Amino acid sequence: MQTPLEELEKSYISLQSQINMISMACTDQSQRDQISAQYILARQNYWNCVNKAFHDDDPQVETLTRQLAEANQKLTATLAKLDDLAKVLDVMTEVAAVGGQLAAKVIAL
Repeated sequence: MQTPLEELEKSYISLQSQINMISMACTDQSQRDQISAQYILARQNYWNCVNKAFHDDDPQVETLTRQLAEANQKLTATLAKLDDLAKVLDVMTEVAAVGGQLAAKVIAL
């Protein structure tokens, strides 16, 4: 299993490497704004936790790490196609939300 920080990093790096391509797939500014907001959340989740100590044995951290790993797999699959922008946004939202929960848990520990 990946560590929590590795999963947060995977979310951020995956989006960072594809953000231009995703933005070009948008048909209007509203979509670009939504995509940008989710990317910013993923980036914030990662950087907020970079210098924090993770307690990998905490059951909630373990559960959230597994959920984020699953969301990252979905993200990789949807970014490979970019044929359904609504699905990309849904997965980006899921990644950012779970990453935010994990980051909040880590920061609170």
